[in-house]
Amino acid sequence: MIRGNVRPQGSEPVTGWPEITVSVASIVAPNRSRTIEFLLDTGFTGHLSLPLSIIEELELPYLRSRPAELADGSTQDFAVYAALADWDGQRRTVPVFESESQPLLGMAMLWGKRVTIDAWAGGAVTVT
Repeated sequence: MIRGNVRPQGSEPVTGWPEITVSVASIVAPNRSRTIEFLLDTGFTGHLSLPLSIIEELELPYLRSRPAELADGSTQDFAVYAALADWDGQRRTVPVFESESQPLLGMAMLWGKRVTIDAWAGGAVTVT
């Protein structure tokens, strides 16, 4: 089971976003790792996204460039890297999209899991 919480944003009305913490490591240097707060994004079909600064810090190897459709319907090419992610008690090799947004955890990571969100400030986020 993976646990997180809802980070509040704003005051009236209060909104927030579900986050969980995942440890990400380099394939080429597995001892080089970092624990990262990811926003659960069901509109993102990939595994993970990270800003270039974290990709470079972890020395993630480049795989390829890949087009992806954005929320506004436009298409953009993204650099994709390889990483190790500690996920539900196992270390998995996953592709990581380079994006300067907040780190995202997408549907490819959540596939086959159940996600429960208590939608209030500090509410529980559970992935089973």
